[in-house]
Order: sequence, then C-alpha cells, then structure tokens
Amino acid sequence: MIERGPTIITPKELTPGTLAEALATESGFIELLSDPAIQFDDFQREFLESYERFQIWLKGRQLGFSFASAARALARSQNLDDYTCIISSYKLDDSKEKIRYAKQIYDSLPDNYKKRKLVENQTSLEFVDKTGRKSVGTRIIAQGKGPIRGKGSNNVLDIILDEFAFFGSFDAPVYTSAVPVLTRVKHGSLTIISTPLGKMGKFFDIWSNTKRFKNYKRRTVYWWEFSLLCKDVAKARKEAPSMPTLQRVEVFGTEQLHELFNAMDLESFQQEFECAFIDDSTSYFPLAMVYACVMNDEAEDGLCEQDILMARGFEELLQKTVGRLGGGYDVGRRRDASELASLDDTGMGKILRHLATYKQSDFDLQEKEIGRYLTVAKPVRLCIDETGLGMQLAENMRKKYGNQVEQVPFTNASKEEMAIDLHKEFEKGRSGILIPNDRDLISQIVAIKREVTTTGAFRYSVERNEKHHGDKFWALALANHAIERAKKRFKAFTDRSTLF
Repeated sequence: MIERGPTIITPKELTPGTLAEALATESGFIELLSDPAIQFDDFQREFLESYERFQIWLKGRQLGFSFASAARALARSQNLDDYTCIISSYKLDDSKEKIRYAKQIYDSLPDNYKKRKLVENQTSLEFVDKTGRKSVGTRIIAQGKGPIRGKGSNNVLDIILDEFAFFGSFDAPVYTSAVPVLTRVKHGSLTIISTPLGKMGKFFDIWSNTKRFKNYKRRTVYWWEFSLLCKDVAKARKEAPSMPTLQRVEVFGTEQLHELFNAMDLESFQQEFECAFIDDSTSYFPLAMVYACVMNDEAEDGLCEQDILMARGFEELLQKTVGRLGGGYDVGRRRDASELASLDDTGMGKILRHLATYKQSDFDLQEKEIGRYLTVAKPVRLCIDETGLGMQLAENMRKKYGNQVEQVPFTNASKEEMAIDLHKEFEKGRSGILIPNDRDLISQIVAIKREVTTTGAFRYSVERNEKHHGDKFWALALANHAIERAKKRFKAFTDRSTLF
C-alpha cells in the first residue's frame, strides 16, 4: 500500500504579517512557502510542531506520517542552525523515501527562503549555515534499523524511529543506542512512530507501560482523523470512537477507506487502521517464531543477506536457485491481486527467493506471466489455488504445462495439510525457512488462526464475515506444498526403481 501525502491546494498570498507568523512554525513554513502549496491535517500539524523530548505516536496506516516526518525535518533544517535529524525505518528503502519527500518539499520553496544544499544523495541532505558556514550546517540522515550513531549536532537533534513495531529483534538495540545519543545534545527529541503489530516488542512495551515510560508524550491517530479517509473529520472525532468498526466505516469512510476495508478481514483492518494491538497468542504462527526466520536486510558493507538471497526477476531466480524450486500461486479474489511465491529447498533449509504481486491483471496477462515463470525459472512444480476465480486459470495452466502444474482445491483438509507443513519449517528457525522482511507477508503469517469447527476439525484461516485474506501466506504455503509433493513423487520413483 502506498502512503499518500497531504492535500495540494492553491498557493496563498504572502503578506509581511502572515509570513512572520508562518515562519514561526514548521507547518506554517511549509504550507505558506511551498508552491504548489501544501495543506496538512490537524494531527500532522501537531506532529510537525511537537518538541517534547520523548514522544510516541500510535497510528493507522496511510495517514501521511512519512511525508510529515520529512516535512518536519526539512522545515527545521531550514529554520535552525546546527540541526540534525536521523530517520531510522524498518527498511532502508522506507528511510530513503523520506529523503525523496524532503527533496520535493525543498524544491517547492522559494530560493530566498531556503539554504544552499551541500550534500544530496539517497540517504542524506545537508545544508550550509545561513551565513554560508559549513561547520554549523544542518543535516537530514536516513538509515535502516541499525544502531543510532553519534551523528548528532551540538545544538538540536531529532531522532525518528519509524514503524518501530516492525524492527523485530533490532528494536531493543536500536532503542538502547538512541537514548544516549540524544542525551549528548543540548536540545533534541526521540520520536517513535508505528502501526501496532501484536502485543510484544519494544514499541508495545513503551506504549503500554505508562509508569515505566512516563516521560513519553503519547498520541493515537486513527483513520477517521485523516481527511483523505474520512468524510467529516470534526464530526467523526466526536462520534466514531463509540461506534463499532462496521458502523463508523459506513458512516464516515471515504471511497478510498471502503476499498481498504473491503480488502482486509476485520481483525487486520482494526490493527492496521484503528490502532488495535491484536494478541498473537491465538496465532498459529506467533510473531516471535516468524521473526526468528526473517532475513537480515541491514547491510554493513555492500549487500545485505536479503539482497544476496532474494531474486528480483525470473532470470535471477533461476541463477540463485540451488535446490528444488517450488512455486505457489494464490489467485486474488476481491482486490484483484494475485500472489506468486517461489521457495528454494536448498537441502539445508528453504529460502523464499521471490515474491510477486499482480494487481488488477486480467487472466490472460496472468497466464502469460505464469507461463514465463514456468519456462524461465523452471520450478519443479507450481501449485495453483483452483478455488473460485482460480479454477479456469489453474485448468488452463495444467493443460499447457502438464505435471509441472498442480491444481489445489482450498478445503479445510488441504489448508490444514499446508499450514501444518509450513509450521514445521518455521519451528526449525533459520535452518527450516528464511523469508524476507516484508511487513505484509509477516502480518499475514501471524494473522493465521487455528480454530476448531463444530465438527471437531481444525480450520486454518483469517476469514471474518466470509471475507478472504492472507494471499501472501497461502502463496507461500502452496510453494512449500509444491516442494513437499515433488519430494514425495521423487521418493516414490526411487523406491520403485530399487525393485528392479
């Protein structure tokens, strides 16, 4: 999901009075001087102008916090001297996105109201002092979830930990490194921002433990506080909190919000957009188990583990595969998105080498892409969900590619077999399976529940109110099923050969 920035509005007329007032605040500086002009929502203005030394923001997805973080850093870098902002995200690419936003805002400002750039690259922006001195310039630095180094200024330092709940095992070391860096400067703030991810980890600890972390300013931001998702923010702030989710979505949700709601099960929507900490104790795949199998995506020198293991296309996938390659294809139902997962059984564990999402693609295009995958990447088997919309697609691919394709009906029995087999791999940790640090994939794996049906059987699902979700998870489960089926077929063949 792509996070949208604030609304673009018509430029406002500058007067000496309004200009002086605007330059006193970060939001005013950006809103009044940018061209085309930018208008922030109230919670974004509050975020831009917050100077508390310790602050933690629990927020829904797609509320424009990436843009707001970049805007705050850029405004302060232009208005303050000897200022540094370090933005650490759960992925380096996410941090780089803040630098891109900051560049866009900088370019929209009049030349006589901005400092001269000294350094500009993917991970940093540096500016000279207003007098032209380089020694007391200002900087915006982007990094992944590694330790916060002593790059701060002698005057003002902002540290932003973005999507902190998704830092996994890095959360405690990053937090531990950030606090002493902050204490070495005269003025500064530590801002922690995240969507919730289960009742565990440092983010949940800081947020929920109000006595131990009593020095933190806490702020919760829900979808109904954002004008792009809510039809009437002022009214929703008063009425929405007392409504059940379905009612407030119906009453206040914009068309965009309805699309998001319809693409998710209820529990996932409540976590992603209504700031609910979902207890993963009922998950068949607890978060701690999943994170133990996540690739390291932090590079020390050169490429990180995830860069080395993952393939960006089918040709590279073929080159990097060292064992049996199994494919899983889950056909999207309501959001017109299908998921392809490629799992490499190396003999020393399985590696998820490639993930691909196909959005709003008709079945002809999907057939061509799957055909190219089968021809180029050469998986030993591709398992396709043949339930519902996938039936025709699975039949056509089976006719064209024979035994290389297997049609898998999604029944309680088949789901149970696939879920159990995949669970066994996660139980082994890194020696069982490795997956990329993909927040949607991780969230979907953790969302899988094992429930007892009225007949006493188990059901493995994230379904709520007949909604379907977990496409990435089931694509991975299908890929693992493809490998296991290929193993059984090979064993049967070799056993038969020994009889002759």
